[in-house]
Amino acid sequence: MILVIIGPPASGKGTTAVRIAKNYGLEHIATGDIFRNLDDEEIAKYLISGRLLPDELVAKAVNREMGGKKNLVLDGYPRNVAQAKLLDSFLESEGQKVDRVIYLDTSEETVIRRMTNRRICPKCGKVYNLATLPPPKPGTCECGGELIQRDDDKEQTIRDRIGVFNQHTKPVLEHYEEKVLKIDGNNEIDKIMEDIGKGLEE
Repeated sequence: MILVIIGPPASGKGTTAVRIAKNYGLEHIATGDIFRNLDDEEIAKYLISGRLLPDELVAKAVNREMGGKKNLVLDGYPRNVAQAKLLDSFLESEGQKVDRVIYLDTSEETVIRRMTNRRICPKCGKVYNLATLPPPKPGTCECGGELIQRDDDKEQTIRDRIGVFNQHTKPVLEHYEEKVLKIDGNNEIDKIMEDIGKGLEE
């Protein structure tokens, strides 16, 4: 089974993908992890410069990770229709196809609330959420470090990222129209998993 999980920032893609992988015996492939651990000079040049990776290079890295594996949940890929077409071509060459696309439909208000409440400890890297996972003491990590809010978690940056998602990634849902399983991403993770379970059984 090949599953793809799509949603805006802070929709819970990573958490949901890990749970799906565990529940259904799939391998979780997250593009963020691939690029962090990749030894590829061509790709490294783009990452260092901050430029966007060309779709072909992204596909090359993901295909290398996917090769020969039959049961996967893809998290963070494809991010646009061009990447979706490259994924389809690769899977076809492997005698496979995308079975379902899980869309975590999450409101802008929910995304902003989740992300603006994030705080990170620069000392140990631990991430807190003031609403759902508060630190033991206000403004202070359990290691004693002072918590900060990253620029990525400020409201205007979040709205910009949502705009990028709507413009580039949301059209992937039309590409896979008949395979999309729409899930309310505003819910808590247990309810999301329950809804996914029901949807995959249909």
